[in-house]
Amino acid sequence: MKIALLGAAGFMGRVAAVELSRRPEVGELILVDYVIRDAKRMARALSPKCRWAMADVGRPLELSRLLEGIDAVANAVGPCSEYEKPVLLACAAMRVAAASVGEGALPAADREEIDAAFRAADLPAVVGCGMAPGWTELLAAHFLFPAGAPAESVAAQEPARFLFFSPDRFGGYAFRRAIAKGSLRAAASPLGAPAGVYFTTGGDTLIGVPEGKAAKRVALLAGTIGKLGEVGKEFSAAMLLWLRGSMGGPPGSPAAAAGVSRGGAYARVEDPKGSLGGILLAETAVRLASRLPKSTGLLPLPELIGREEAEELAARSGTRIVSG
Repeated sequence: MKIALLGAAGFMGRVAAVELSRRPEVGELILVDYVIRDAKRMARALSPKCRWAMADVGRPLELSRLLEGIDAVANAVGPCSEYEKPVLLACAAMRVAAASVGEGALPAADREEIDAAFRAADLPAVVGCGMAPGWTELLAAHFLFPAGAPAESVAAQEPARFLFFSPDRFGGYAFRRAIAKGSLRAAASPLGAPAGVYFTTGGDTLIGVPEGKAAKRVALLAGTIGKLGEVGKEFSAAMLLWLRGSMGGPPGSPAAAAGVSRGGAYARVEDPKGSLGGILLAETAVRLASRLPKSTGLLPLPELIGREEAEELAARSGTRIVSG
């Protein structure tokens, strides 16, 4: 199969590139990034099966010329609020299946438009293939068990979600930009979450960081300076990236963790290396490239990745899924 990885030189893209280059099913891997020098260096270092290309994915015509003969696209370009929808629509127009890492839930109108485009192309697509959304959806569907409440009432509740990260080991500029653009406010620690300080960003997922210097700087840069208009948000994202080396957590803190809770039950996965999101994106792209029978439009991730597959992906990164 032939797969194109967009945003290959970014944080999540690099992890996905390593994973895809190792997969025997992938005969050719096109590493696409706006910074062609980084894409070229990665391709040469990873595998002879890798090629490289430069593209501004914000321009559908420029992207479309790269999709001839491609079986599936793995999209790791951020920020997703700006690029996810146009990338997916370009893939549908070129009749290429697509998996996108995502940073949050797509608006309902955008989901309907993207779903219709892929149904018209008679192809599948999946959005939210990172940590949150992504692993949070797998946890909610396959590992979150009712506790202390009737199954009917628990099933009717929307799970609470969290994403914990150590700023020195997880996330790139686009991820920090998404945090800086949120309405950051202090929040209580979620059930089953690692020790740390948690914030709400105005979405459905709480963000957590280790206690100490990391929490203080995130609260200052994103929670205070980030409120000073668009310039303040861009400055906050840049400073969070620049200062990431000084924002480590206590010994034993995971690079990242994602979890859900509902009705007194919780499920989480801790990511010691910060690679689980990229591995999930790569796995999803490979499955889509295999031409799933009778699957078109936007597919729910848990229908594509079952419980056993999720456990195997977690084990590949040296971690496990915990529920209670």
